[in-house]
Amino acid sequence: MRYFFLLLINLPFLSSAQHIAAKADTLLSAYYNQGKFTGTVLIAQHNRILFEKGYGYADNGKRIPNTVNTEYRIGSITKQFTATIIMKLREMGKLSLQDPLSLYIPDYPNGDSILVKHLLNHTSGIKSFTSMKQYYTQWMKEAATTEKLISYFKHEPLLFRPGSDYAYSNSNYLLLTFIAEKSSGKKLNVLLNEYIFKKLNLQHTQLDSNNRASANKALGYVFTPENDYSPAPFIDISILSGAGAMYSTVHDLYKWDRALYTSNILSDTSLQQMFKPGLKNYGYGWEIRDNNGRKEISHAGSTDGFQANIIRYPEQDICIIFLSNYGDAKGPQICKALTALIAGDTYEIPETKKIVQVADTILNSYTGQYMLGNSVLAISCSKGKLTGKLGDQAPFKLLAESDSTFFIRVIELEIEFVKEQEQVTALKLKQGTKETIWKKQL
Repeated sequence: MRYFFLLLINLPFLSSAQHIAAKADTLLSAYYNQGKFTGTVLIAQHNRILFEKGYGYADNGKRIPNTVNTEYRIGSITKQFTATIIMKLREMGKLSLQDPLSLYIPDYPNGDSILVKHLLNHTSGIKSFTSMKQYYTQWMKEAATTEKLISYFKHEPLLFRPGSDYAYSNSNYLLLTFIAEKSSGKKLNVLLNEYIFKKLNLQHTQLDSNNRASANKALGYVFTPENDYSPAPFIDISILSGAGAMYSTVHDLYKWDRALYTSNILSDTSLQQMFKPGLKNYGYGWEIRDNNGRKEISHAGSTDGFQANIIRYPEQDICIIFLSNYGDAKGPQICKALTALIAGDTYEIPETKKIVQVADTILNSYTGQYMLGNSVLAISCSKGKLTGKLGDQAPFKLLAESDSTFFIRVIELEIEFVKEQEQVTALKLKQGTKETIWKKQL
């Protein structure tokens, strides 16, 4: 009887399994064709890969395609690996989740009340160093030891009393990196290799380095007004350490998913603790929530031109792995649609906009300044292309969908030029459901 009950739970997923690959490809192709996704996706169920495919390029300059073997930076998915090392050291008697931070950093302010478990589930109240202004203006470009990084936020006031509230903080996992290394006497990369990577034969997963050479390495890209796929700003990846410095592939992360159903890495008791939701549904390196009656265990990550997500439905044994080397990809929307696709729920496929050629005489008639209150939107034309510029902001390219309507590839923004008696008098700017009228200065 229990077996029959499980079949009923799984039935909505199984009924559409044969169509998943075709539907996923249609969905992802639509996002790719609109310039809203490059990367690799894997979908699996019951120890069987149902879909795996790469889109776009790992290296745009060399035209190296993304494949199932492409190595992507995975950002904060790193946290679940760091949390696993902490739980492993705890099983070995090297530390306790009740240990105060002061045991490892004696002079840390309020260190007696901040426990290891508070760092794991983001209830420490410690400010995230990546939310501080200096991170973007200075720190992200400089190599630094974990000790030096900790000094950046060490004396920041707590956001709340430890254990009383939740605030996601990369600082927590830098501190956990420090604790893991101090309690074991080994560097984090050594611990990861010894207790996870080698055991699971993860040959394409490591803490990344700035100058790592690999034929499978993906470069990170972002949208800029000048170029749809510009190289992402440099970040010294070492500073993210156990908070977000790893790279991996869809196949290695799928091996990781498989291992989480066993006690090969951690005991069942430790795994249950990791997957127990705390405040704001956060466990230890994982988010645990109910998604339309299905238990979902997941975590997203993003850094310097990369997005990543691993989504698991343990009761149905479903796994979705999303890796992208485009920082402006529509990752959350894509992952939501993939989940709905697998479950047989409704989802939207973005309509592909076709770019058309517009005569220079028509384009030139649109040039000039358009006003909305005190704001000025300048439209110019060069080499058969329109460019917009709002105030002192960077210019952006406008792509023609028709003789009078234009759009920006990544941003959900459309412009329609309005004529009265064959003369351009205004433009309608549509962003989402909001529409504004900008009057042309004649």
